[in-house]
This record gives sequence, C-alpha cells and structure tokens, in this order.
Amino acid sequence: MIIFQSSIQKLVKEIRQLSSKDLAPGDPLFRIEEKNHPGLKHLVYAINEMTDHCLGLKDKKTSDTIPLSSDLSQEQKILSAFISKLPEAIVICDVNGIILLHNNQAKQYLLFEENLRNQSISFIGTSIMLHLGKSMIEHALDDINQSLTRHAAQIVSHFIFQLNNLILQAQIAPVLNSSGQFAGFIVILADITGQNHAETQIELLLQTLSKTARSPLSSIRAAVEAMKAFPKMDSTRQQEFINIIHKESIVLSDMLNGVSDSYASLIKAKISLKRILTKTLLKTIARRARDKLQILFELNTAMEKQRIFIKADQYSFILSVLFILDRLKETTRSSSFHCTLKTENKIALVDILWKGDPVKPETIKKWEDQPIDDQPRTTPLTLKEILNHHHGTIWAYTKTKETGHMPYVRIFIPADEQKSLPPPAPISILSESQTQLSDLKLFNAASQTPDLDNRLLAELSYASLIREINHAEAIEQIIGKHSQLPRLIHSMITGGTKIRTVTWLITALSDTILNKIISFAIDELGPAPVPFAFITLGSEGRKEQTLKTDQDNALIFEDTGSIADEKKAQKYFLNLGEKVCTWLDQAGYDYCGGNIMAKNPKWCQSISKWKSYFSQWIYEATPKDLFHTSIFFDFRFAYGNKDLTDSLSRHLFASLSGWSGFFRNMTQNAVYFKPPIGIFQNFLVEKKGEHKNCLNIKMAQLPFIEFARIYALKHHIKETNTQDRLYQLFLKKTITRNEYNEIEQAYSFMMQLRFMGQINRILGDQLKAHNYIHPKKMSSIEKRMLKEVLKKAKELQSKLSLDFTGTSVSE
Repeated sequence: MIIFQSSIQKLVKEIRQLSSKDLAPGDPLFRIEEKNHPGLKHLVYAINEMTDHCLGLKDKKTSDTIPLSSDLSQEQKILSAFISKLPEAIVICDVNGIILLHNNQAKQYLLFEENLRNQSISFIGTSIMLHLGKSMIEHALDDINQSLTRHAAQIVSHFIFQLNNLILQAQIAPVLNSSGQFAGFIVILADITGQNHAETQIELLLQTLSKTARSPLSSIRAAVEAMKAFPKMDSTRQQEFINIIHKESIVLSDMLNGVSDSYASLIKAKISLKRILTKTLLKTIARRARDKLQILFELNTAMEKQRIFIKADQYSFILSVLFILDRLKETTRSSSFHCTLKTENKIALVDILWKGDPVKPETIKKWEDQPIDDQPRTTPLTLKEILNHHHGTIWAYTKTKETGHMPYVRIFIPADEQKSLPPPAPISILSESQTQLSDLKLFNAASQTPDLDNRLLAELSYASLIREINHAEAIEQIIGKHSQLPRLIHSMITGGTKIRTVTWLITALSDTILNKIISFAIDELGPAPVPFAFITLGSEGRKEQTLKTDQDNALIFEDTGSIADEKKAQKYFLNLGEKVCTWLDQAGYDYCGGNIMAKNPKWCQSISKWKSYFSQWIYEATPKDLFHTSIFFDFRFAYGNKDLTDSLSRHLFASLSGWSGFFRNMTQNAVYFKPPIGIFQNFLVEKKGEHKNCLNIKMAQLPFIEFARIYALKHHIKETNTQDRLYQLFLKKTITRNEYNEIEQAYSFMMQLRFMGQINRILGDQLKAHNYIHPKKMSSIEKRMLKEVLKKAKELQSKLSLDFTGTSVSE
C-alpha cells in the first residue's frame, strides 16, 4: 500500500508538470514513461491517450480560429468599402456611442476646421457625442427605446441640427442582433442647408413672377383688344399685332418654364419634416417634462382617440415645447400643466393650460428670441426659428369659461391630413439569413468609458429583452429572462431613473412574460370554454414588484348558467392555472407561500362567486377578510376579457358606497403595524434569527400603501399603483400639493433602499434577494432620511385614524 501511495504521488507530480507547460509532440516531457510506473501501466496509458486527445483539440481550435478571424477581417473590409461609396454621410457606433466606422463624407461634415478636411483624420474610437452633442443622441436613443417598447415595425429617429454653418438632417437606426437586442446604431447625415431657405425663395419666386409677367401680359392684352376694336384694320397692321402676341407669348413661356423648374427644385428641397401623430409627440414631451424638469404635463384623456397628424422635426419640436414648459414654470411658479389638442380649419392647436396668472404676450415674444439648446459643437436655434421651420406660431391667452378659467398658451401648427405610406424598414435591422452587424468584433470590443446616459442604455437593453420575450416560440426561451433584471435595474437606478419608471418597467416585463406563458398554455389546452380574465394581485397588481417577489394571481371566468357547466369550465381553468403558475415559477416568479394563485380552486371562480367574495369581505370584515382585502382589492387585469374585471370593479365600489364601517375596520387593521422607529429616534430592528439587527423595509412601506389604498377606495379611484393613487388624491384635493410631494418622495426613497439592498445581495453577494436592510451599513444621510420617512409614516397613520375612527394613534 505504501509502495502504491509513493507511485501515485510521483505520477501526480508528473501530471502537474505536464498540464502546466505548453507542450508539443516533439518535447521530451510530452509523454509519461510507462517504465517509471510499472504498477500503474494502464493508468499511465490512459493519461497519455488523454494528452494526445487534448493536443488534437488544441490544434483543431487553432486551425478553426485562423480562417474565422480572416473571414471577419474580410467582412469588415467589405463593410468599410461599401459605406465609403455611399453619397450619404454614414457613422456606425457601438452600444456606448463609440464610433466604429465612418465614411469620408461624414468626416467632411463633422470636422470643425475646414482646412483639416483633406487630411487623413479618423474619428474611430471617439464618442459620437463629441461631434453631434449629447442631448441629440440621447433624444434619438430615447425615441428608439420607445419604438422598441411599442414593438413598432419601423424604428428610425429623425432630427435636424446646425453644425459648422450647415443644416443637417440626421436619421438614426438601431443595430439589432439576431435575438433582437440592441447592439449599436447607425447615423445617416444629409445636408439640407438649401432646404432651410426654400420658403423664402418660393415667396421671392412668386413675387418675381407677379412683377415680371405683367409686361408681356399687358402687351398681349393690348394687341388683342386693338384687334377686337378694329376688326377691319389692314393686314399689315394686323400682322404687327400678331407678331407682338407671338413674341410676348414666347417671353412669357420661357419665364414660366424657368419658374416651374425653380419651384420644383425648391419643393423637392422641403423634405426635412416628417409626418407624425401629434399625440405621440405630446406623450414623449409629458414623459420628459416629468423626468427632466419635474413638471406634471397632463394630457387630455380625449386625446387617445384623436388621429391628428403634423409634419415636424421630432427633436426640435419636443425641445421647443420643453423649453416653453420650463419658461412657464419659471414665470408662473407652477409645475403642473394640462394639455389639450384639437384642429380648426386644418390647423392643429396645442393648448398648454395652468392654474394661476396668465403670461403676457410680450413675454412670449422675448422667449421666441432665446436659444433653446446649448450644444458645444452646434449652433443653437431660437424658438422662433424652430416655429418658422414648422410654419407655426405661439400666442398667450387669458382665462376663459371654455378653459375652466385657466390661462393658456397656444401653439399653432398646420395639420397634415394627407395619408402617407409607411417608411421603409431601417437597413440596420437585418433578417436572420444575413450576416449580423453585431457579429463584428468591433461591436464587442472594449471601449472607452461610455459617455451616454446609462439609464437610456439600460432601457434600450430592457426594450430589446421585452422584444425577445414577445418573439419567443417556446417556454424554454422565456426561462432565465427574469434573471437579467438586476444588472439592468442597477444601471437604471445609478443612472438617475426614477423609481416609478423602474417599477413600471419591471411590471411590463412581468406582464409580457405572463401573457406569453398564458398564450403557450392555451395553445396546449385548446381554447377556453367561456371568456375569462387572468388577474394579478398584491404588489404585482399595484405595479410595485421588486427583485424579491412571488406570485399573487387569480382567475375569473364568465358565469355558465348551470352547475355542471361551471364545474367543467373550472376544470379547464384549473389546468390552465396549474400550467401558468408552474411555468411562472420556472421563469423566476416563486410560488405564493399563501397559495394565492390561479391553480388554487378557491381563487379560480366565476364572476358571480368573486362578487360574493368581495361582498362578504366588505360587510363581515373579519381579520381574515381584511387580510384578503389588502391583497385582492389591488387586483389588476392581465389577460383575457377585461369586461369581467370592469364588472368586478364596479361591484366593489358600489358595495363600498355608504358603508363607513368597512373603512373603520380597515383603518384599525392598517394602523396595527407600528413603523420601526422608537421614541428616541432609534431603529427598531429584529432581535434574533436570520435577519438579526436588520429591519424589514417592505413592512416599513405598509403605512404608505395602506394610506393610499384606503383613501383611493373611499374616493372611488380605480388606479391600484400607490403613486398613481396619491396623484389622483392630489387632483381630488384630498391631499395638498406639499403632502403629495412629501409622501411620494418618502415612498420613492424607501423603494430605492429596497432595490439597492436586493441588487447588492444578487450582484455582490451572489445570494437571493430579500426585503431586509442593515441600518449600520447605511450612510449617515440615508439613516437620517429613513428616520424622517418613518416619522412621516406615523403621521399618515394618525391622519387615517382620525379621519376614519375619530381617535389618534397611540405610541
């Protein structure tokens, strides 16, 4: 035994020497000598055989890699040669905006010094934003992101800007890989300097035509009138008049031909404005006003049904309206505006209204002369220049009855009522059979520190992820997608994305996965026997999911008319619920610990049964009933027939009307939980167990959620999201603007702490997410803010208790 142990140790030593060197067949140490290990002959033979096999694999890998690299290099050369021949300026960028390829025409546009344009200067490796400006590129990527989120067929962003005394039109199209994920973008630039003067030139042309055509027309008219007045004039005089008419008609004909040619060229030049649905522009403006200017820009609900088109340069139009909103905020001291849209006499009228004092027309005139953007490389345009380019204008109005006694400013812009064909698909979105641009090494090469907004890049990746799920053809293609969320959410939060947007994006991903899974389940089971609605509950129903979440869902189906048919229908839907919940669990959404899922017969019922559930919970209000209301009353439609959820919602609010006892019971239940802060402003943490010395941040949020839920149900607010409920309560004047701002900011801060704690566990510690945070690991600022937030939670509980029970909350 000792002899074998020594032999094995010696063999192990030789194997380590063998594996640590880059050996070739000719090397003396390539093989282990059998004679040195007589008792281990078969083992030595197997090791040498394995060594031969590994070397063969190594040689094969090397031989396969050489032609692959050669082919890739050739592919890059072909692409470079191709774009160099194009008349347009082409710039190809990676996902971070670093220039990978460009042609000579792009260099001519982008070089600032004219005397450098003939030199061999390359922009490869630099950021596109050094040449075009950060805000324009981020506008384009945001536009592309929204198109990807909407699953639009055509994904191209357009904008116009002034650079080096040129007016350029840019088109930016995404580069998508074979999975539909964002891998970079292509910028196409066109010189439209002449187009900017087209309007003036046309006016001058018409004036010239008006003036210069008078003389030949007068001569022709005089000759004709003379011949009519003297029909018996001699033939010689008559021929003279005919010659005059002939000569002047030639002059007039040449003049009209020249004007026609000039006019045609000018009309061709005016191609810079693109046809776009106005409400789409205004939705983008509302979102950016909220995120960048902290302005609430509320759109009229009637706008959803409107199909009003205008011709606009999207970038400059959005920028100009944001500029107007920013000036209005500064002038009126208001940060809440309302927008309406209509047409009159083929003119689109965009009205921006607010509560307060009107703005003077002379103030608007001053704004028109101000530049609306400040780019280091570009010439800023004034508001007036942009409005002129759109053939628009702006004016200020005082309060009227029609506007609810609110002052407003109105933007006038011609409506475009012509139907247009959809634009061609961008060439950067290639079919699966073609070579993907993202396969180039350039798109995977390490680049300099990205200069683009991390939030935009994360949202673009997120939109691509949604697109990938929508195109999935099997459940296996969905499993694992949820695991990509932590890195994306981390990029969004550190990039400044608001928590409201983050939770909305998580909800959108969950809804997309759920919808796809249900469609797969129905494909397997066959069509449903009766209409149904799949609903989400709890945090998912409130659109407040985090990275630590489980399933809360249920199913409602239409009444069948008989007990036998109802049992038959329920059997189908329980099978559906079983498949959906199982696949959701596999996709990263854990089973609900309380079994509140559609696969549970209790929560897979007809609409009449659900209504009886709701009535019982409201009128009996036992502790168990109140527990159910905190989950089920935050229900949200997810899939199927929305009429069923609308019917249940109407039943809920009808049952609550005039039943004050329910709100009293609900409030008493809500204030039972005490925020984890002591009378000496110390955190109340867990005393033992796995989460010792930590506090449950999810539980600490409950007072905010309960406050919003109870008041929303009281005032028949249908929104389920906490922040949406708070905003509606502000609109209904249940809470003041200051209260709304304080509660919304406190709730967002707690959500941010919760997210960052979960992300750190997943990405940093490689552990599963939970809802506990350790106060000692927080910064002093975070501790101070959290204490203020928890004090605010106590105030909200006191307000609830006083309003619905008549008593204050005891310590």
